[in-house]
Amino acid sequence: MYYIGIDVSKKDLSVFDGKDLKFINKEGLTSFKKYLKKKYNLSEIAIIFEPTGVYSLYLKEFCAKNSIKAYIVNPKKSHNFTRALGRRSKTDKIDARILYQFHKHIDLKDIKVPKIDQQAKSLASYLVSYEFALKQRVSLSHHLESLRDKGLIALMKKEQKRAKKLEDKIFNDIKEYLDNNQNLKEDYQRMLTIPGIGEKAAIALLTLFKTYQGTNRAQITALAGLDPIRRESGTSVKGKVRISKNGKGIYRKILFLPTICATVYNHKIQSFYQRLLANHKTKKLALIASMRKILLIAHAMYRDKTEYVAA
Repeated sequence: MYYIGIDVSKKDLSVFDGKDLKFINKEGLTSFKKYLKKKYNLSEIAIIFEPTGVYSLYLKEFCAKNSIKAYIVNPKKSHNFTRALGRRSKTDKIDARILYQFHKHIDLKDIKVPKIDQQAKSLASYLVSYEFALKQRVSLSHHLESLRDKGLIALMKKEQKRAKKLEDKIFNDIKEYLDNNQNLKEDYQRMLTIPGIGEKAAIALLTLFKTYQGTNRAQITALAGLDPIRRESGTSVKGKVRISKNGKGIYRKILFLPTICATVYNHKIQSFYQRLLANHKTKKLALIASMRKILLIAHAMYRDKTEYVAA
């Protein structure tokens, strides 16, 4: 197996396969493909790269189309790996070299040809755009609180209304997309049967499960960043158990308020939450555990195509 480390940016792919190379990052990756075909048998290479949102999409689609194996590294893992190597400088070339070195720590069974699910791709694009619009509106709202000039306040309020209109438009577009795809519509409606889960949380859960199909309980928990980790060393260091936060924060953010709601109106989650509190767990820890439980219930419902069963 020949390994290739690639740092993906908006315009370029910085490649390291023993020597430093650079290719234009555009649909089809024509020049990169010519290079690979000239030097390698495509079935014998594995490309290692980080998911950098839309910028890495061309590379992922390229691997899927040409049956090229890949390992997509969690950015936090590669960041910690870089620190362990003692590298302080950060350039595209250095990042590509470090990703290349990461192959020594990869389990071969985790190197696979990526699969592109068009529905998952569309849902993820909608969700990212919705998050952007939401952040923009909230940011404007916070900025307004600090203003005293009437002219600026009027201007910012106008922008805030525009941001809210964009946010609502994207959300309505997501719902329309779900209505036009029967399988997604059915999965979405099943998510809504969970007491406490509203439309936004149902969309976020569906996007997560659709993007990472075939995952088990532990994997889906880690992808949402809700897997517990502990820091201990000898007898002197005994850190508290906390969640890794390695997964995408948008899922935890969107599930936070529905989980609070579920601890009141969802009898199954309510009894679970109260039991943790009775066992002297903090409210924060009990809430995170409840969020994880909702996630796993929803994941099982998506996998088995079943509706919520109340306790």
